[in-house]
Amino acid sequence: MDRKLLLIWMCILTLLAGAINAISIFGYDGTTVSHLTGLVSKVAINITEGNFEGLWGVLRVILLFFIGAITSGYITGERAFFLKKRYGFIILMIGVLIIIPYFLSIKYGVLLFAFVMGLQNGMVVSFKGVVVRMTHMSGNITDLGVYIGYKLKGNKNEKYITGLIPLVAILSFTIGGILGVLLFGLIHNAIFFITSGVYIILGILYFILRYKCTDKDFNGIPDELEKTNDDEKEVKELF
Repeated sequence: MDRKLLLIWMCILTLLAGAINAISIFGYDGTTVSHLTGLVSKVAINITEGNFEGLWGVLRVILLFFIGAITSGYITGERAFFLKKRYGFIILMIGVLIIIPYFLSIKYGVLLFAFVMGLQNGMVVSFKGVVVRMTHMSGNITDLGVYIGYKLKGNKNEKYITGLIPLVAILSFTIGGILGVLLFGLIHNAIFFITSGVYIILGILYFILRYKCTDKDFNGIPDELEKTNDDEKEVKELF
């Protein structure tokens, strides 16, 4: 998979996350599903106020996000990024699941959103050594701010890509939110057929690009040469 295509693939996933989160806030009950910081604060507030009904409502969203992340981690199996088939399966799974809210009530739709965002966020995807956050922006804004701070300090060791990745992610998430709100206002829940289709296309595209890629771990060494080197090491270890 060409690095530029990989970046575009990740940007579209980030855009979709922005759309889903905006739809959850704008069209459903105002709950954020792509990140949990505010929800954890709501847990504390509800406990303090003794509002256990509200507490359960918030905890359910957090729990579903958590289960989504567990599921994603179980499927991928490790943190090291590699063009595995499993990433494609996760995206296809999201594509199938995201259409379900069309048939659900608001409260169950939000829970499914949270699970899907946990699935996507659980994918550890990196680009040129930079971990790309595809469902929440706090880390991206922090990364961009730190990068600018380093540059203002005169640090010449920071590569431009370290600042470009979070900037592109922030823009993608914002554009996704705008498109999500506009489309939801026009076609309401039918937007899930569109998001589902885009996820499925991205999953299929991932498999195609993965098949054509000759350096699936992006370390600069063709996979065929790495396989040969691994075989040679195994032979040497026997003697």
